[in-house]
This record gives sequence, C-alpha cells and structure tokens, in this order.
Amino acid sequence: MRKILLILTGGTICSAKNEEGLNALNTGAAVPALVTMYEDTSIGFDTISPINTLSENMTIDKWNQLIEALKKINFSDYMGAMILHGTDTLHLTSALMGVLLGSVGCPVMMLSAHRILDDPESNGPDNFAKSVELIKRLNAEGRDGVYVVYRNVNGVSYVHHAAHLEECGDYSEDFYSGDMIEFDRLMSDWDTEWLDNLERDLERDLERNTERNTERIDIKNVGTLKDDVLYLRPYVGINYDRISLDGVRAVLHGMYHSSTLNTEGDGPYSVMSLLRRCNEQGIPCYIFPCKDGDYRYSTTKPLIENGAKCIYGMTWEEIYVRLLIENR
Repeated sequence: MRKILLILTGGTICSAKNEEGLNALNTGAAVPALVTMYEDTSIGFDTISPINTLSENMTIDKWNQLIEALKKINFSDYMGAMILHGTDTLHLTSALMGVLLGSVGCPVMMLSAHRILDDPESNGPDNFAKSVELIKRLNAEGRDGVYVVYRNVNGVSYVHHAAHLEECGDYSEDFYSGDMIEFDRLMSDWDTEWLDNLERDLERDLERNTERNTERIDIKNVGTLKDDVLYLRPYVGINYDRISLDGVRAVLHGMYHSSTLNTEGDGPYSVMSLLRRCNEQGIPCYIFPCKDGDYRYSTTKPLIENGAKCIYGMTWEEIYVRLLIENR
C-alpha cells in the first residue's frame, strides 16, 4: 500500500469544540476524521505529532522541535507528506518548510482549515482531498517540492508554492500568492509549465541574492534556530530610538511599495539612525523589496550607500526564515 505521512502540529484543523463552545486542540481526533472522509483505500496514512499548538502560539522553540522530528524522517519512503497546521502563522511555517523540504524525495503539502473539521463550512476536508490528489500526480512524475492547497471562501481552490504564501489579510480567511494557480486548472491541464516556472523562479531568486547564503538547504544540516532576526515594517511615527538591538544578529526591514523608507536626517524617525547603529554593532541590515542599482527615489540611495543590503524577489517570510537558518 502506498502511504502518505501526516505530520500533525495542531491548529484549527486539529481542533474541536470544548465544553465552552470554543475551539480547542484535539489533535487525536483529526486523523480519523480526515481519513474517513477520504475514500481511496489504496492509500494508507502514517501519523506523527512532533508538536501540538495553536498556530498563533508558534515559537522558534516549537519550530526547532518540528525540525528535529523532520530530520529523522526518510521522506523517500512515502509517496508524499502533509503538515497539518493552523492558519494564523501558516505563511511563516510554510516559508520555513518551503526552504527546508523542497528536495526531500517526495512532495510535501501544508494543510490547514478555516473551520474545525466537523463544521459543514470547513474547507479542511476539501483541502485534504485535493492535497492527496496533487501528491499522487506529483509522485507519479517523480516531483517533490512544498505546496499549499487551500480553498478560499469564494469556493475556488488554489495551489501555492509554500515559500510564496502570503499572510491572510485583515478581516479575511483567504490565502493568496503572487504565482498561485487554480487547482482545477492545474489538474485538468496538468500545467507542468507552471511547476517548471516555479523551479526557475526559485533558482532566479537564489541567484539574485548571491551575497547571502541562499543555496538550497539540506534540513539535516540545519542547526538550532534562535530568535535573533529583527523584522520591522515602516509606518508613520516609527521611532527607532525605541527599538533595541540587544541580541540581534540581523535586521530585515520592509519598505514602502516604492522601495522607500524615511531617510531624512539622522533623527529617531529616520531609518538612517537605525542603520548607523547596525553598522556600529556589525549587524547586517537588509531592506526589502529593493533592487540594488534599480530604484527611482533619491531617498533610497543613502540606504545603499551606507551599507543596507538589498533583497528582491522573495517574500519577506522566505527572507526571514533564510536569515534565521543561515550560519547555523
């Protein structure tokens, strides 16, 4: 019997109503519920549960526990694997798994649900069934990679590369990514060009950022992650004097859509004050999204001239997890 490995981490898909009527973890009930919903008896399922958490409670320590469990798995023994995970931090763990599990010998799916499984509105059973179908197709062609299959509230299921998944918007339960494709289109046309383009795009993004350690990573070589990467987003009123760099190994600073930040002067509201402190303490400061030598505004120039390192093409989530992983 061909087998799929289910890796349970918690989240809504592994939850049920408690006596107060609130969603609470009930991971042991998730697998029977999903497997009984899937009618292909030619496929078996093995199960492990390395961590058990609601995804909003995810931490670096829990990621480390998950990584250590994944290192012990011989993925080539399986036709595929699924990591069951909550939606709140799905975009971040998906990025991590997209970087670590892209070449493990079988396709890996990140699996979530926006409602508990026994809720008739839940997209969990549909996400599960479609993930199995995609695993079967990818496995038949000897392809691996890490993907997310997720049905949005409009009833359309999309396939995303895990490292490209974007966070749900405010007041939304939908997931998007820049190169997502409708599941039905992918499966009916079996659009291998989309899969091939994904691989090319991944290679292009790695090559574009050659200054940093962006080669494909073998999970077995990854050490213990630490919470030493500081991620910042710009907003009107950000005061850099209030931001501590104690214990920080790298800074990742998002930019406005025009690849700009406030660089006026060296006061507390200018990112130049943060960059100066980073330089004094030997902390690399990465700015995203920004192409070195290809920007339109004069406010961007002093950042680069004073040592900020440009990154372009990846999601911030992928950049963040790569910064966590490198030099470990």
